[in-house]
Amino acid sequence: MTNLEPLPADEWFIENPDFRSFVATVQEISNKPNHRSETLNEIEPYFSQLLSQQKWLPEKFAEPNPNSQMGGGIGQWLLYRSQDRTLTVFSLVIPPGSTTPVHDHLAWGLIGLYQGEQSETVYRRVDNGSREAIADLEIVEERQLQPADFYHLLPPEGDIHAVKTISKTASVSIHLLGNDTGYIWRHQFQPETHSVKSFRSGYSNAPCKEERNHVSI
Repeated sequence: MTNLEPLPADEWFIENPDFRSFVATVQEISNKPNHRSETLNEIEPYFSQLLSQQKWLPEKFAEPNPNSQMGGGIGQWLLYRSQDRTLTVFSLVIPPGSTTPVHDHLAWGLIGLYQGEQSETVYRRVDNGSREAIADLEIVEERQLQPADFYHLLPPEGDIHAVKTISKTASVSIHLLGNDTGYIWRHQFQPETHSVKSFRSGYSNAPCKEERNHVSI
């Protein structure tokens, strides 16, 4: 569930029958009264199939964005958003050599690599969050990703990470997440200074309205 105002209808930013079929399947699975770990396991084969298909994603949604709110020319392109805003699919395009901020997602989901190569650093928060603007992180995993590789998000497990493109071309990852990820306020971390702040990544193709209320740090 979400406290965001519902949309007039589901939003589709690409028209492709395979993509529409995938989203319909995800909606059917995610509406079952299962634990989210079971939901992710059931979605896996359909997500893997989507990653292996190389014709459904239009080229403009695989391009960097020089005006990115995440910096580094990173493009975050919304592909689908449900009316109740509890499910989004978007592509994240990271230019060669660019790295995302260390950030969380605050949602269950699947993230998979569609094009390029990435290096990912996964963190765990080890403080209790009681100190304002302070967060202590530890690295729990570092891995390299090739096309068709994917992983689960099931907060707090795996929810904090930073990703860098290590290929000579931009990397493109597909995110299936159980919230309106680009719209909500979430967290950006600075592990070196043990600091954290609220941020909203936005979408490159769907502007966010200004809001006063957002998650606390």
